[in-house]
Amino acid sequence: MTQKPVRTPPATDAAKAFEELRREISLQRTAIEGLTAAKEKLPDYLPTLRDIASRLGEMEKQIESINAKPAMRLTPQTITVEIHEAIMSYRADDAKSIGEARDTLARMLGRVEGMIKQRRSTDEQDLWVTWAATGGLLFGALLALVGVAAWS
Repeated sequence: MTQKPVRTPPATDAAKAFEELRREISLQRTAIEGLTAAKEKLPDYLPTLRDIASRLGEMEKQIESINAKPAMRLTPQTITVEIHEAIMSYRADDAKSIGEARDTLARMLGRVEGMIKQRRSTDEQDLWVTWAATGGLLFGALLALVGVAAWS
């Protein structure tokens, strides 16, 4: 045999339902009061956020002033071109300086060689004069001997 479910009277069901509803509303009220209390305990971040916004504004101004500098417009390609031009300019200056130094050195060597040749020339003249004087003396002595022998 099957038993029929026992039904509770409707008044008890209604009372249970109202009791459950009362508990739910009580829980919701407690939750809302807890949220309100928690919200009141939260610190006020508005001054901090205003300070952060102010600092960000200052940083933006500084970044804009940095971006306005001519160096910020340089790219690796423009820097490479400027370095190449500077190197070529310095190489031209170096080549000019080396050429001038070479010319100066050549002139100085020419002067030194001229002094050496002049010194040789003077020494050679002294040598020739000495030989000529010695030869003239010997020739004069020979003539004197020949003349004395001829007169005697």
